[in-house]
Parts: sequence; structure tokens; C-alpha cells
Amino acid sequence: MNFSRRRFLDAAAVLAVASPMAGRAAAKSKSDAPVTDAVAIAQAVRAGSTTPLAEVDKAIARLEKANPKINAVHFPNYERARERARAGVTGPLAGVPTLIKDNVPQKGLPNTSGSKLFLKRIPDADGPYVQAIERAGLISIGRAALPEFAETVTTESFFTGITRNPWNLDRSSGGSSGGTGAAVAAGVVPVAHGNDRAGSIRHAAAPCGLVGLKPSRGRMAGDEKSRSVTDLNVQGPLSRTVRDTAAWLAATEYVGEGGALPPVGVVSGGPNRRLVIGVRQEKPYNGELPSAAVQRVFSDAAALLGRLGHDVRHQPAPFDGPKAGQAFLTSWEAGVVSMLATVEKLIGRPLTASDVEPRRFQMAARGRSVSMAQLGEAVRDMQAAAESYVAQFEHIDVYMTPVFSTEPVRIGEFGPAGSWDEQRPHIIDYAGYCWIDNVAGTPAISLPMGFSPGGLPIGIQFTARPGNERVLLELAYQLEGEVRWWRKLPPVWVG
Repeated sequence: MNFSRRRFLDAAAVLAVASPMAGRAAAKSKSDAPVTDAVAIAQAVRAGSTTPLAEVDKAIARLEKANPKINAVHFPNYERARERARAGVTGPLAGVPTLIKDNVPQKGLPNTSGSKLFLKRIPDADGPYVQAIERAGLISIGRAALPEFAETVTTESFFTGITRNPWNLDRSSGGSSGGTGAAVAAGVVPVAHGNDRAGSIRHAAAPCGLVGLKPSRGRMAGDEKSRSVTDLNVQGPLSRTVRDTAAWLAATEYVGEGGALPPVGVVSGGPNRRLVIGVRQEKPYNGELPSAAVQRVFSDAAALLGRLGHDVRHQPAPFDGPKAGQAFLTSWEAGVVSMLATVEKLIGRPLTASDVEPRRFQMAARGRSVSMAQLGEAVRDMQAAAESYVAQFEHIDVYMTPVFSTEPVRIGEFGPAGSWDEQRPHIIDYAGYCWIDNVAGTPAISLPMGFSPGGLPIGIQFTARPGNERVLLELAYQLEGEVRWWRKLPPVWVG
């Protein structure tokens, strides 16, 4: 793989973006105090005004202060982080402290996937995406919490407990990247790792008031061979500023031979043209509108886009929502059967009721009722929905929807003791907007465009054709320059 020249060029480009905003947005933030984000830390390390060890120590102190309140990290690795900082790091984000979600292999550390069954699963090598994170010069100080097997939209677990939202400790931080979202929102680290199989980056960014980018299928290191509608999982960042997201993307995307997509590189400013933006508030399953709070934030965002000169038009769901949604759920529940069989093979015995959360067996029970013919039909329906979804980008540049149908849910609403049969329709209603981008392989970004009357963040999602992360980041820079969400801090803030 060809990293050397490309990475040096990327490092120079990332570190050249000196203001909290970039491009058009920079003019709107000159009077604001600088943001100590990842790019700012990397600049300071490069200039010699701080060191990787000093930044790691400060992040550890912040985590020690915040974690008793938000429960974002269960497996810290402080001494390992300090050793790496002392040894010296290179890369475009050298010396920046971060977190890695606890469902990717990291040498010598537990890789639990949120399950007590895997507490002793200690990989002997880093996974491909962890290698990319470390090549970028980022230093992880811990493993971020997630729900069991990353299977739901909140981060609540019998194994690791409840991860809470820094904006309101009675509310969920989302899931399955909820530990990452809570830690970044509280200011523990400026940017951190998540992954997204049906919305999990966006489902944590939205309730935590963050920027959350789900890259295109096949974009990131380790995902470069993904091509199928059933290749759902993608790695990516959660951050407080667009430039951190852009820097992370450029530093960890796949740039070798045989990749699915040409590299994006560093995106550092707003769009230089008028965009055609299709907007839809209606839920894809039933056509109903989201809550009044979400409608208000969505409408304000659409109006802002119009004032910025973009062509904003209503765009109905370009696929049969009920049919495609049922196909997705059929394939998801059938996948749980396969996943539990894999777990049994790894632990060497049949699972018992005390091994996993009750809803996991309930999901599997539904999955076992699916025949091979029905599963094949579901995959074909998903393929048809993906093709229709991607085809709309022949006529629009960006598609805009809510991330959730309401403000962030209360702790316990989708808790681990609940019944899947009872939670299933509520999760579909709450979180039904995002999964189509995993099926279609399209990039999607959640941006914190406003707040509910109760002061909870509400995220709005923007998507584009496969491979066009650039247009999403450019639009995000422009919106960030207007909204300046990075200035808003939650009650639990240690940054």
C-alpha cells in the first residue's frame, strides 16, 4: 500500500487549516475563541508548544473526571497510551488523544463487543482500521462502551451498565457508538472512533450534539473490499468540528490499490456552487411526520439552506418504505441467528439465558422463522431499494432527513431488560431514517442543527451518492459557519 507521500501531503493539508471553520465558514468565526479540536492539538504538537504525552495525560484526567457521570469507557489503557506517546508518533493527527470503540480488534486489549462472553478475548494483532488510526498518529486512551453486540440504538447493557448523555444524564447517548458519542460530547477527547451498521455513528452523534460521518461502503481502511448490500458496517469518526471529521476521514481512508473508491483527500472549505438538496421529513415506514421539535429544527435547517442559495425541494422517499424496511428487518433478525451461532462456536458451548440479553434470543426466534427463500427475497428487495435510492442522486446533490423522529429517548426506553417484540415497533418508529444508507452504501453525515425545547440536541442527516463525501463535508463546513454548534457545551463538560 502506498502511504508515505500521500500521508505527508495529507498531513500538510490538514495542519494548514488553521481556524475552527474553513473556507466560507472562516469569515463567520474570526471573532470567536479558538476551538481546541484535534487539528488544533496536532498543530500545537507540530509547533512544539505541547507534546503527545502532555495531551494524553490531559485526556486521561478529563476521562477520570467525566466517566463516573457518563460511563463512556470501561476499558482504559492509560499506560499503553503513555508508552506510545513517549515513544513518538507521526502522522497528520500525531499526538491527538482518542478512543476506540470496543468492537474492533486492538492488540492486547479486551475486544468484548459489549458482551461479558468476550471479556477474555484478547487479540494478538490490531485490526486494519486500528492500524489506520495509529498510522494517523492518534493515541487511544481507552475502549468506548457499546450495547451488547452493537445491536440497538442506545448504550445500555447488563455487562457495562448505562452510558449517559452529557446534555441530560436521564437521556440516552445513542448507540451503538454511544460511549464514543458521550465522551466526545463531554470534551474527554476531540474526536473518536465509531462504526455504523444501520445508523450507529449517526445514532450517537445526533443525541450528543456532534458531527457524525458514516463513509461510503468500501471507503475506509479494512472496508475496501466491501461491495454487497449486505456489507453494512463502516468505520468512521464522531467529532465536534467538521475539520476534525475531514481530517480523520483523509487520514484513515483506504488509499492503496484495488479500493472500491478513489480517495477523498482533505476537504477544507465550503461548496463553491449551488447545490440541489432534496428534503423529506416523513418517516419511510408510514409517512407520518416526526415530533414537533424535530419538525421545527428540520424546517429551520431547510430555510437556512435556502438563504444560503441552495435549491431546496421536497423529495419523497425514492423506495417502498414498508417493503424495504421489512426486508431489512428480516435480514437483520436472520443475521442474529448466524451471529449467535458464531458466538457459540467461539465459546465452545450452547448459549444460555444468562449469557445474553433476553431480546437477543427473541430476535433470533424471529430470525429462525425466516426460510432461505424468504431471506433471498429480502436481499433482492434491499437491492431494489438501494438502486432506487442511489438513482435519486442523478437529480439532486444531497438528500436531507431527520436522524431520529423525536428528541433523544429516556434511559430505559430501549433498555436491555426489555422485550424485543415490544421494543421493535418503537425502535422502527424512532430510528427508521438511517439504515437505507448502509444498504445503499451512500455516505451520510449527522449535523447538530438545533435543540428541543428541553435543551436536547437534534441531528439532521445529509446524504449523497456513493463516494461523494466531499459534497457532504463542504456543505457541513458551510452550515457549521452559520450555526457554530461547536460553541455550545453540555452540562457535563470537562474539555
